[in-house]
Amino acid sequence: MPIRNLTTEERYQGILRIDRVLSSSLDLDVVLDRVATELKAIVTLDHVALLLINPDEKTYTWTNITTGGEKGVELPGKDIPLKGGTLGWFIEHRSETPYVIYRDLHEERPFAEDEIVFQRGIRSGVRVPLVIDNEVFGELAVASFQPNQYSDEVAQFLSEMAPHIAIAVANARSYATLHASREDLYKEALLLRSELKYLSNKNFIGSSQAMVDLMDMIQRVAKTEVTVLILGETGTGKELVANAIHEWSSRREKVMVKVNCAALQDTLLLSELFGHEKGAFTGAVERKIGRFELAHQGTIFLDEIGEISMEAQVKILRVMQEREFDRVGGTRTIRTNTRIVAATNRDLEAEVERGRFRQDLYFRLNVIPIRVPALRERKEDIPELVEYFAQKYGPGMNRIIKKIDTRAMERIMMYDWPGNIRELENVVERGLVLGSGEVLRFNKQLLGEAHPARAESDELTTLEEHECRYILKVLEHTGGVVSGERGAAQILGMKPTTLQSRMKKLGIQPQRRFRVVGDRAG
Repeated sequence: MPIRNLTTEERYQGILRIDRVLSSSLDLDVVLDRVATELKAIVTLDHVALLLINPDEKTYTWTNITTGGEKGVELPGKDIPLKGGTLGWFIEHRSETPYVIYRDLHEERPFAEDEIVFQRGIRSGVRVPLVIDNEVFGELAVASFQPNQYSDEVAQFLSEMAPHIAIAVANARSYATLHASREDLYKEALLLRSELKYLSNKNFIGSSQAMVDLMDMIQRVAKTEVTVLILGETGTGKELVANAIHEWSSRREKVMVKVNCAALQDTLLLSELFGHEKGAFTGAVERKIGRFELAHQGTIFLDEIGEISMEAQVKILRVMQEREFDRVGGTRTIRTNTRIVAATNRDLEAEVERGRFRQDLYFRLNVIPIRVPALRERKEDIPELVEYFAQKYGPGMNRIIKKIDTRAMERIMMYDWPGNIRELENVVERGLVLGSGEVLRFNKQLLGEAHPARAESDELTTLEEHECRYILKVLEHTGGVVSGERGAAQILGMKPTTLQSRMKKLGIQPQRRFRVVGDRAG
């Protein structure tokens, strides 16, 4: 078949059509497929390929450009070396000629990729470089299964098209990179959100068995829709438990509304929970949406629910039973789908016996009770909690804490902490404010004023509890190291395996994050 030359009109119209195609999309696959279709209408071809230099600048990747759904020539199984190939030649000799024509690969195969394409049936073709900012980044290859199909005129036409295609390819690659970056940022945002939720729940500091059991219960309950009653002393972290239940539930994408029932008088509490209509009472100058209404499809946390009046109890019971309520001063019934999580530091069962709390509401609330352990029940977590608070507040007070005074830790471990974690947090903050340097100490007098702890010599305990305290003391001294020359086992005069067995029995888990020094507090 003789080589067909292009007329000036064909070249002009071809450039116009391909330009329109190039500006039609930023999707590289779509653009190149359309370009190949247009080229096939102008130039004799069986195969079109895009060859792009890889980031290593030593190899290039071959990509078929299909036309009309054709599969194209089989791709090589791996990247092709740049050296010795047409792309390498273009980088060094582009100023000499704007294209390369191979008339018949059966006769000669001067470039590295020639053998690859010849083995796949290609006999002739044209290759033109793709250049941006005077740098070759790839090439466009047009080929035929027949020999001698391309003239210099056709090659010149393709070289005239090359800058347009180069810009389109560069733009499409930039767009793809930007799109991928946006996807990465989106995934990163989701991951960050997940991590933030995880970190918010990492406020459950400690690895004691009591904390392991608590976290297990939270995760089990969170997956259900049942009402939860969180029980525990003041300062144990009941609100953190409520947060975790919501964040690990199917309602986590919806709002969680919190109400401190003890902080509001009865009339204000009813207005806060259920909202009110304009003019419902003195000062009600406009309609207000209540917390139950705001929490629709989400979670409402009723903290200190043991403090509410009988009237409020009746209205909350109605919400739990009927999933409906009326605003204060209103006549329209409002439906709500809200999960209720409540908390109290009171003994509600005793309050029921005294007639201060409705028995039916208690039974409704007490479907799944979760008891948050007091700090005195999980003293092995105290070193980790002290570390957490020291790292949390230290930088804001220009304190970088690396060690904890041994005597200070002994005093802390001896105390029963009636104020629980909140009290411990305050003590650590005071120690940071009143101290200096890298060692965290607690002034003896200040500790005594803050909480009159019993002297160790005055406290009678079981032998097992005394053993537990002493092992903890030694572990604090060694920074949690059990074996080795400076380990706790060496100091206690026993084998590491024996000590580990004893620690397991006593529920002791060594903390390795702080090194504790033996300086005495002032």
